[in-house]
Amino acid sequence: MNGNGHTEGSIVKIRRNPEPNDDAFKVKLSVKFLVTSLLACCLFAFSLGRAARLALLQRSIKHEVPRQREVSLPVFLTDGKVPQSSYYSQNLDTSKSSSSSSWLAINRHKPIPTNKSCDDDSESNFTEAVAEHVMVDIKHVDSSFLNSEHLLAHAMLEVVKESNLMLLSYHCHGMEPTGVSCVGVLRQNYISFHTWPQEGVITLDVCVGGSVASSSLVSAIPTIERVFGVQSRYSTEKPEMWWARKVRGFPQHSAPTDLYTYLINSLAAKVKDRVASVETEYQKIDVYDYAKGKNALAFQSNDAMQSSDALAAHRPQRMVFLDGWVQSTLFHEAAYHEALVHPAMFSHPKPKKVAIIGGGEGATLREVLKHNTVKEAIMIEIDETMVNASREFLPEWSDCSDLVGSSDWCGEDPRARMYYEDAYAWFINRYAQDLNKESLDVIIMDALDPESEVPFAEALYDNIAFMKSFYDSLRKSGVLVMQLGQSPNVRDADETLSKHKNRSKVMRLLEDVGFKSIHTYEEGHCGFGDAWSFVVAFKSYIARQRWFRNSAEVDLEILKRVKRTKTGTSPLLYFDGATMQSYQEPPRGIETVFCRRNPTPRECLDPKLIYNPELPSVDVSAFEVKVSATAEKAGRGVYAKADIPLRTYIAPYETTRNLRVYPSTYKIIVDLYEEGPVESLLESMGITGETEAYKEYECLYFYLHAYGFTNRKHGAREVTVDSSIITFVNHGCRGTYNVGVETEIDEFSADPDEPEEALDGRSHAGTSIFNPVIDRHLLMIGDMNIKDIKTGDEILDNYVAFVGSLEEWEEDIEDLQAMCKGEIIEGSVTDYEEYYGSMSGGI
Repeated sequence: MNGNGHTEGSIVKIRRNPEPNDDAFKVKLSVKFLVTSLLACCLFAFSLGRAARLALLQRSIKHEVPRQREVSLPVFLTDGKVPQSSYYSQNLDTSKSSSSSSWLAINRHKPIPTNKSCDDDSESNFTEAVAEHVMVDIKHVDSSFLNSEHLLAHAMLEVVKESNLMLLSYHCHGMEPTGVSCVGVLRQNYISFHTWPQEGVITLDVCVGGSVASSSLVSAIPTIERVFGVQSRYSTEKPEMWWARKVRGFPQHSAPTDLYTYLINSLAAKVKDRVASVETEYQKIDVYDYAKGKNALAFQSNDAMQSSDALAAHRPQRMVFLDGWVQSTLFHEAAYHEALVHPAMFSHPKPKKVAIIGGGEGATLREVLKHNTVKEAIMIEIDETMVNASREFLPEWSDCSDLVGSSDWCGEDPRARMYYEDAYAWFINRYAQDLNKESLDVIIMDALDPESEVPFAEALYDNIAFMKSFYDSLRKSGVLVMQLGQSPNVRDADETLSKHKNRSKVMRLLEDVGFKSIHTYEEGHCGFGDAWSFVVAFKSYIARQRWFRNSAEVDLEILKRVKRTKTGTSPLLYFDGATMQSYQEPPRGIETVFCRRNPTPRECLDPKLIYNPELPSVDVSAFEVKVSATAEKAGRGVYAKADIPLRTYIAPYETTRNLRVYPSTYKIIVDLYEEGPVESLLESMGITGETEAYKEYECLYFYLHAYGFTNRKHGAREVTVDSSIITFVNHGCRGTYNVGVETEIDEFSADPDEPEEALDGRSHAGTSIFNPVIDRHLLMIGDMNIKDIKTGDEILDNYVAFVGSLEEWEEDIEDLQAMCKGEIIEGSVTDYEEYYGSMSGGI
């Protein structure tokens, strides 16, 4: 104490107020005291609350389902004999377990002879190291159920019994403070699970090997969900199950099908419900609803949400599998079926009678019926059960209710004709004997993929009689289209050596039976993982001009042809003019695989088609224009100002920027001038006589014919006019040309009276009619010299390659012959320049 009687270090100082009438006290507290007191109170409150929580939780669990240690676990009874086996058990540290129980099956039958081999076992064969593993996760499960070894053991035994498995023993441990772990030893493998009662979660595994793996454990999933998915009494949330199935070990059989690879084996899917499984005479049909992420959350929401438009947009994906292989999906079937049907249908000027091979879902028929030109749509499907199952479980695929004048089910549309027959027999019986020939406009083959490893695929895709019946059944402007399976990529091998060999056989057969123009294309939104390829074949070469129409022309045709809908929306979800234009050139992968053929097709090595940067090129400054030496008054010619070695690109930058008048535009120009409508058009505008407008139109017409080169790469006649002095290159008679395209015929060996064979042979300069290289490079890089050119040599081309149509073949060949004989001394360029030059004062 100090001198004043106070304790040293006291934090409380009390002082009496010196005022005589004030008996109040004043208390001073330090900051340190206040902070310490506050922290102590908080710590005490936290400790008390945590202790109370744990006590209440433990009491709640014990109150709901007490550990029934005195109750023995249920016994699994089986009628089958228990195989001879040895049993070993050792209990390790169980201090973390509140209880531990076991059950062991005892063989009461005669022991199995020890000298009996596995191969002699009539019940199963264990020689293959393979097992089937099903993994199941369930949440929102009742916590009391998840904390009871007795109830969980009963559930496990029910799964074992209904799955026809044999249980040898099982062991369960109740964990502290909560949770249960159980494992059951099966004859071939095991079943096990662990629970988290506080979280409402159980994870379960069933693994079965040997012969049992051949009968899929997927059938046990509904049982597992029923016996383990017990809803909590204190929650409105329904149990939610995720599951997946895997193949373990080293199976000797083929790879798993799509049903297992993309659906069954995936643990990510929240919704994986089997809608239907139908076994027909020809195939097994499986229909599943599949969803994950936001779609699954919306699908599993409450009933009020499920009636909203937003939920409709998040409905699960419906998938159709045939013999385990994905056939179609709800979200992608429209893209696939529109890509299959409409490119061929719009490539025909007016399809009236259409035949569909396969297409059991009804979606191919649905797309055909959207064309108002169709009078009869014939569907030949061998599997009537497939059609009926699709109508029941895949209603969207064959829904025509929105089409004006149609029916709810497309199969009942007045224009539909359904034949439940073998398509092979249907076509052979009708068209192989010269009966009903040329009665169809379009044939759509929506049957097996060519790479399907089934005997029927060989019959479809390697049968010339079947393919010939297609050709014979089509009218002259007829079109055939079929799907070809997974599209090739640039890393694939030559298809004749791969699993896609049937695809190469199809191309060969199409050529052999007589199709004149064959094209492949692909669509990447079909829902098959990879892009899907298709082939379209035209019976006549000129019919391909509609394949190469521009997007505006196709859009206009769509507007005129497709049927109207009751809702006022477009019946086409994906297909339009721009989509059609994307199909016109085959993808790079198809070209690359084509060029891996042995021997390599010559066009794959043609630098005029596929640019080779290693080769030299010369620009237009290396040439000059002088009077041609080919004939008197032959007009101008182009001469080299320097030596040009063999295989040099001739003015490539100028020749790729030329004027092109495509078939549809060229036809308008010709029709307006030659048929006279241009005069009527001008007269309707009050313009008569030899007006400037008429002269300008006439000038355009003759300009194209004087300076242009005709060809029919896109089916009908079109004109190309070079944008530089290269346009003055003359014709080299009797094979003296030194640039351009080499052909087997020249102006003298060509017969003017037999144009079709010669013209087709000249137009298809490739090694085959199906030629993705030529299709991808219809607009060539430019001319290339095929001989060494010296300084002062005239550049001469092969004009035979420019004759553009059957109608003009005779006239053009006779003109070239006369020109080379010196009988015609003035060409069309000379005529044009003299006539219009005199009118305008010179050109």
